[in-house]
Amino acid sequence: MPFSHPARLISAPWVLPIASPALAEAAVVVDGEKTIVALGPRAEIKSAFASLPEERAQGALLPGLVNSHTHLELSVLAGHLPGGKGLPSWATQVGRETAFFSAEQRFDAARRAAMAAAAAGTAAVGDVGNTLLAVPALAGAGLAGVFFHELLGSREAATGDALADAGREYREFVQSNPWPANLARMPAPHALYSAGPDLLRRIFAAAAGAGRSTSIHVAEGEDEIQLLRDGTGRWAEILALLQVPAGSRTPGMNPLAYLESLGAFAGERAPLLVHMVCASAEDIALAQRHHAPVVLCPRSNLHIGGRLPDVRASLTAGLALALGTDSLGSSPDLSLWGEMAALAAHFPDLAPEIWLHAATVGGAAALGLDAFGALAPGKRPGIIDVTPVDMQAPCASLVAATSPEVSWVIRP
Repeated sequence: MPFSHPARLISAPWVLPIASPALAEAAVVVDGEKTIVALGPRAEIKSAFASLPEERAQGALLPGLVNSHTHLELSVLAGHLPGGKGLPSWATQVGRETAFFSAEQRFDAARRAAMAAAAAGTAAVGDVGNTLLAVPALAGAGLAGVFFHELLGSREAATGDALADAGREYREFVQSNPWPANLARMPAPHALYSAGPDLLRRIFAAAAGAGRSTSIHVAEGEDEIQLLRDGTGRWAEILALLQVPAGSRTPGMNPLAYLESLGAFAGERAPLLVHMVCASAEDIALAQRHHAPVVLCPRSNLHIGGRLPDVRASLTAGLALALGTDSLGSSPDLSLWGEMAALAAHFPDLAPEIWLHAATVGGAAALGLDAFGALAPGKRPGIIDVTPVDMQAPCASLVAATSPEVSWVIRP
């Protein structure tokens, strides 16, 4: 097969395509545009592409990972936010602690965090930001994906139209900063308690109009459930202090039913449902009905509230799972290996392939990144070489490793 640019043939003890079974002693061929053109048993690939010199990797070849939920702009808060007291307590600290840092410090922390994530094998992200501070950090680290421009009710109250204000912020940004070509931008609500129903409807309508998914933190804690059902709990107390009208964020529904009533599932692509720690059977059924992906952030959930979602119920319902790290304000690092290891430790009876799938194919599907997530002809996911790997159980050994050795064979 002729190539217009130099092609590469890389073999390894294991190739884990993710979307198809693992292959021992296999190889991958990538063209000069970094697109995969073939993969299979090593001997067959070497015979079919005899003109290409063989490059030998040391461990397992995987597609670059996809971190479906993080907040790079909060990286400066690493180590500053103790957990264990629930989300309202943790979130209250975020604004207070962030005020102690300059814009330069916040950007430098975001830059270093983005580089560390890429070094750990992350190729693409779903990054959430109230500001555009982290966008140059994403570009500098070569991370593709989606930037979720997060909108709060406080921006709506201050400007009269949070969506229009975010658009203004974007236009001002691109006047002096090139927007990364491999990074989409989507408006996103923070949560059902932090935005009013009108703003939520307009964001979901904008996502439907764009044909893309937005993202929302949902069913993250019991205080959220209490607020939505009957207007009680700590979020109700915080909203009262902020002079948000009582009852304006109390629809008397469970989270997913409320999302449905707001038009969240009216478009072609459902929003990413991040956390779902306190999701009820009704919530899970609605997520399944609307084919909405669920993003798990286990280490963040354990840090903030000491509780994980009912992962088994989500799997039984056939929900599509993706993985995120959340921010350095609630996780020790932005490595998806740590998230996979945490899930493997808490659910030892579940197949490790579930977590690898969520960290690759699942994340790519959730974010609408068709070129990412799997080693397959036509895709350009980037390729990482991961060691050490157990020749008898490669997936289990990689998932159990909180920080394996990762090297990029081909950057996406």
